[in-house]
Parts: sequence; C-alpha cells; structure tokens
Amino acid sequence: MVSLKNPLNFIKKANRTFNVYLGNYKRIDDFLNAYERDQQKSDAFLNAFLDIYGENQEKTNKFIEKYEHNQEKTDAFLNAFLDIYGENQEKTNKFIEKYEHNQEKTNAFMDSYISIRENLKTAIDTFNQNYDICKGYFFNGDENSFEMMDTDQFFQMCFFNNIQLLSHSPSENRIYLETEEGIKLVTNNRFYTIGEIYARDGYSVPQLYQFKEFVVFDIGMNRGYAALKFANYDSCKAVYGFEINQETYDFALENLDLNPELAHKIKTYNFGLSDKDDEIDIYCLPGSDGITTAELEFTNIQSEWLKGKEQMKIKKANVKEASAIILDIIKKDNINSNIVLKIDTEGSEHKILDNLIDNNVLDKVDLIMGENHLGEDLDGKLVGFENISKKFYANNIHSFCYVKDEYFNKLPQAKFA
Repeated sequence: MVSLKNPLNFIKKANRTFNVYLGNYKRIDDFLNAYERDQQKSDAFLNAFLDIYGENQEKTNKFIEKYEHNQEKTDAFLNAFLDIYGENQEKTNKFIEKYEHNQEKTNAFMDSYISIRENLKTAIDTFNQNYDICKGYFFNGDENSFEMMDTDQFFQMCFFNNIQLLSHSPSENRIYLETEEGIKLVTNNRFYTIGEIYARDGYSVPQLYQFKEFVVFDIGMNRGYAALKFANYDSCKAVYGFEINQETYDFALENLDLNPELAHKIKTYNFGLSDKDDEIDIYCLPGSDGITTAELEFTNIQSEWLKGKEQMKIKKANVKEASAIILDIIKKDNINSNIVLKIDTEGSEHKILDNLIDNNVLDKVDLIMGENHLGEDLDGKLVGFENISKKFYANNIHSFCYVKDEYFNKLPQAKFA
C-alpha cells in the first residue's frame, strides 16, 4: 500500500490534472469524432479505389493482351519491312550503278553540247557575216539609199527567188528588177505585190499547166505584174487587163514596155468593171499599189489603210458593166480556149461576180482566182465550181481559187507517208 507523505499536495496535483483533462476533453472528443468521420471517408475512398483498381486492372489486362497481339503484328511488319528494305537496297544499288553510268553519258553529252553550241555560234556568226556580205553585194554597198522599205525583206525576196536587182534611182524612187524567167519589173519602195506574185507564186495553179490554151481576164490589173506572169505561159494566148486608177494604169504600161515580147499578148483598159456603167469615186493611197478601192468600207479594215488613211485621195473614175464588156471581147476575138478570171478589186468582187452570174457569162469561165474582201463567202455563189484553195490574210480578207467541176480531178491520197 502506497503511503502519502503529503496528501494535500497529491490532492492539489490531482485537481490540476483533472482540470487539464476537463480543459482538453472537448478537443479530444472533437478529435475523436473527426477521426471517426475521416476513417469513414478513408474507408469509402479505399473501397472506391479498390473498385476502380479492379476495373482498371481488367482494362490493363486487356491492354496487355492487345499490346502483345500488336507486338506480334509489329514484329511481322518489321520482318516484312526488313525483307522489302533488303530488296529495295539491292534495287537502290542497281539504280545507283545505272545513275552513275548515265551520269557519265550526261557528262559526255554536255561536253558534246558545249562543243556543238560553240560550233553553232561560229556557224551563226559566219552566216551573219556572209549574209551581210551578200546583202552588201546585192545593194552595191548602197543599202541606205533604199528608203522607207524593209531592205532585209526585199533582199530575201530577191535572193531566195533569183530576182536580180538591175538598178535603183533613189531620187526617183525607182527600182528595176528581173525575175528568174527574164521578166523585167519596175516598182517603187512598195514591193508587196511583186512578192505575192513572183516570190510566193501567187496565181500559180495546176490548171494553168493543164489547159492547152487559155486567155485571162485580169480585173484589177494593178501594175501589170500578174498580167506579165500569165502572158509568160506559152499556152496563154491573151490577157485582158482592166485597171480603174489612172496612176496605177500608167505604171502597168511602163512594166509592159519593159517586156515587149510579152506585151503583145496583153490588151489593157483604163476603166474598172462593175454591175453597171457609171462614174464613181475611188479611194487611193499615193504610192501604194493594190489597195485602191471603190468601197469606202474597205478603208476601215485593210491594214495599210488603217495606218495611212489621213493620206487618202478621192478621185473620179469610170466603170462599165462587167458582163457586157467580157461578152463583147469573147465574141469579137472569137475566144474558144479556156477562160481564166482573175479578180482582185478590193471589195467590188461580189458586184462583178453577181453581174456575171445574172447574165450567164460566168458559165463561160473555167477558172476563177483572186482575193475576196469584206467577208462574203463565195462557196454558195459559185455553183458548178470546186474550191481548190483558200488562204486567209485577215478575218474578212482571203485569196481563193475555184475551178469548174469538169477540170477538178482529185488524186487519191496515200495513207502512209
């Protein structure tokens, strides 16, 4: 049994301890209550965690199974890839070998190309030097005196067609030429029509070589260039040339005088042909042949007229009914040979052709050629004729050639060149 030496002190300590207990009791009780609540939450959390863990474990197991399955596919893919890579590596090596071989060829080609380019440059330089030398001889070293003309085009026209430059008078703007056939021609600085007829063989068609004899009605004779070319055919018996413009007509007479051996075949008329006898206005550009017209509309579409219309001159001129004049010549000269109609009247073609059709004169014609202006088509108008050629210079200007059906003889075309 414990003896208390000082019971009073013990009681005091016990009282203090009890008082401390009483002071902390509420805190301890709150703590215990909170602990119980937290324990419940912890249990609930743990239970929920275990549930989620169980679900996730199942998903994890499925994922692992799928991963292992995919791993098999991956391994199979890698194996296939390695096989393909091995094959492609072999192909790559072959490609590299071929590339290196081709590179050698390419290098050889480039070396050859550089050499060819240098040789070509040398050839071009030599050609240009020779071209300038030839042109210098052609112009007798006096090219600059040929004013207001494309001297390169003029030289090429003559050089490639064996047309000789006979003489040139700069102060008179006169140029004399001689063709390969020996036809002498005079022109000013506008030489376009000579180029069309003699350099590009205008009005040269097979029927002119097939006809045993023919005569030509040259409506729009211009400077006589085409008339002389027709007359140069041995089978051509006569050319009847009609020119409406006095200045151009005089130019034609000068060309005929240069060729007396041909001029005797050519009969000239200083009036135009139309659908009736009349005195009309004609529109001219000084110095420009082949574009005089009786149709004011034509001056709004032709390129030279568009450039120089401010220089236009209006003159009075006579025209006569085409059918009456041609029929009269046929009767008076007792023409029984083939008849060629060349017509180039800068827009008046349809008036003339309609007049010839209406009076049954076109039936006597075997070949029609010329230029069509202002756009009206001839295919439906020229019944009984076949179109041989049609060449457009602009939307509403083109050359044409029609031959009577009986002289149209098409050859079969080879299927293999």
